Amino acid sequence: MKEVAFLKGMVQKVHARNILEIGAFDGTSALAMAECLPEDGKVITCEINAGLAGLARKRASRHPHGHKIDVRVGPALETLPQLAGPFDLIFIDADTRNYVQYYRHAMTLLSPTGVLLIDNMQASELLLPGPVADPSAAAIQELARQLESEPQLDAVLAHVRDGVMVVTPRHPAPTI
Repeated sequence: MKEVAFLKGMVQKVHARNILEIGAFDGTSALAMAECLPEDGKVITCEINAGLAGLARKRASRHPHGHKIDVRVGPALETLPQLAGPFDLIFIDADTRNYVQYYRHAMTLLSPTGVLLIDNMQASELLLPGPVADPSAAAIQELARQLESEPQLDAVLAHVRDGVMVVTPRHPAPTI
């Protein structure tokens, strides 16, 4: 699972202590990231589907690092305003139709030295002129346009599975 290895590497690279995941699914990525956190680290993961959230909780309860995971059930757009950052790493892997809104919320919660990871961004390479019929593809392309036009951010597409966009705040170069 290349994406799991990629996530673990990113957690280690940024020395994360606090992680936010939007879209838990079965808890695989939350568990992988939790393994790389210090003992007092925390992963808050949001999942709209109560059945999947239950599965993620069950898997966490059986895992040695599962106590680091807090599964929140409900629409992420309702959960995100209730959270207090900063988060060292935020991973978005949920319904792509809401990616632009998730991105906007995530940027208010991201630490100044944090990393935002956005899954399923391979379609962002296919920026087509004119409207796109598929709402998910349209949302991904709109987010890609916003990221491209943001001078305070660096965004690079990593070719892992369906493409993970790695977004970091741009810092001024040190003066010598």
